[in-house]
Amino acid sequence: MDSENRRKFTRIPFRTEVQVEFDEGILLVKRLKDLSLGGAFLICAQPAIPVGSECVLQIELIGPATLLRIKLDAQVVRLDKDGIAVAFTETDLDSLVHLRHLIEVSAGDTHTTDAEFLANLLELPS
Repeated sequence: MDSENRRKFTRIPFRTEVQVEFDEGILLVKRLKDLSLGGAFLICAQPAIPVGSECVLQIELIGPATLLRIKLDAQVVRLDKDGIAVAFTETDLDSLVHLRHLIEVSAGDTHTTDAEFLANLLELPS
């Protein structure tokens, strides 16, 4: 089974600026490779951040009438030449709802994303 089939969550490409706060400082990332309910891949030059490091992602969603910010606690799970993979570890309910809605709209498949959300509810960051 390839890694695409083992993934628990639908991944979407998403282009926005992400602020990543580490103990070592703040990293501004201009682009995500993908985003899911369980994590994200941040495209950036490889910073000196070890796997296992805790961080906080702030993803800005700009709409016609408002600016929403999704805040997610995460852990670095992989580094490679293209960037950083993080797994989400905790978030508030509002951020989780906004993230879920963003993925549903972008994926265009509410049935699949609803099923993923319900099947993995206990494993989602809370």
